[in-house]
Amino acid sequence: MLNLLIFLFCFFVFLGIYFIPVIVAKYRGIRHLGSIIVVNIFLGITFVGWVVALAMACSDNFKKEQESDQLSF
Repeated sequence: MLNLLIFLFCFFVFLGIYFIPVIVAKYRGIRHLGSIIVVNIFLGITFVGWVVALAMACSDNFKKEQESDQLSF
């Protein structure tokens, strides 16, 4: 039972570290959050892909205040 708890703890810590670029991008309000998620999921397992996703999350590509997530007609 203790081994399972240790495994689950390590697993969730790894997931938290793995998704740092997504968390940073969401917190900062980056415009292309979907791109960062895709790069992080598919290329994040390589250290280079994770660094690229983190660099994208730290960019100055913020959403404009007038933009909304809904379509306007």
